[in-house]
Amino acid sequence: MILIGSRALFIRNKKLLNRDPNDFDFLAEENEAIEWLEKNKTNIGSNKIYYTESKNKLISEGDSNIEFELSRPGSSTEQLISLVKNDPETLPYGKFGLVPNLDILFLIKASHRYSKDSPHFWKTMMDYHIMKKAGCKIREEYKELLALREKETYTFKHPNLNVDKKSFFHEEEGFYKYDHDSLHRAVSYPEAPAYTLFMKDNAEVKSDKNKFMALDMQTKIKAVIEESAVLALERSIVPHPGVLNPEQAWRLAFSKVCSSITSGWFREWAYENAIECLKAYPKDYVDKFNYGLENNIVKAFK
Repeated sequence: MILIGSRALFIRNKKLLNRDPNDFDFLAEENEAIEWLEKNKTNIGSNKIYYTESKNKLISEGDSNIEFELSRPGSSTEQLISLVKNDPETLPYGKFGLVPNLDILFLIKASHRYSKDSPHFWKTMMDYHIMKKAGCKIREEYKELLALREKETYTFKHPNLNVDKKSFFHEEEGFYKYDHDSLHRAVSYPEAPAYTLFMKDNAEVKSDKNKFMALDMQTKIKAVIEESAVLALERSIVPHPGVLNPEQAWRLAFSKVCSSITSGWFREWAYENAIECLKAYPKDYVDKFNYGLENNIVKAFK
């Protein structure tokens, strides 16, 4: 049985955790998970034990919440358990099993950083960046395992960018009140929107990675914070006025840019540079939107 999550990180280096660990997370064979729960039921005060719908996790809720990610043939969980058991850096930790080395804990953290609508998005992001700054990395020999775990984790679809603008927005027709590009012009006013600097030639939606990477750091940050501002307007401020304040709406949109709304290299860059992007939160984006409405910069969606 393998102890992972915040408790494992605390054991390895408590300075890398900016909170007290509350729950227990394990990788385990199903039989040993059941046996462990039975043996420790008095101490953990469990009042509800159940499997997730996929049957890949066993959950115990009570005084302490405990999650067992169960090993299945061919799964990344099975490979991780084997890796940890055979790793000379593994730390035995009594009745809590084995504690992986920091790079394996980082691999596990990295494998779900883009999870869609995760209630743990901000916690995961902060942990990821603290660990990365401390020197944790994806070792070359772990990369195939990371790819498998990501494949198991990210089952949602992303927007198709190889289409024209009309087709791109068609699936959510009726959701948009204002033209997307005109919102970009409003929040970037008086400068040109940052995304126009890295558009793929002869494309209405798709971006060019090489053009983006050639930009200076501040322009790249500007691209991310502008995209988040436009999404905040489209999905929160305009359709649901007063539900979230501007910063809450923007942070929610930013979390989507870093997980499920975008994909590939742009999402990766936004996530890897999230701390700098958060520092650059555009406090005036709603004011700029209102100015754009008043001055015919913002156009109706057609």
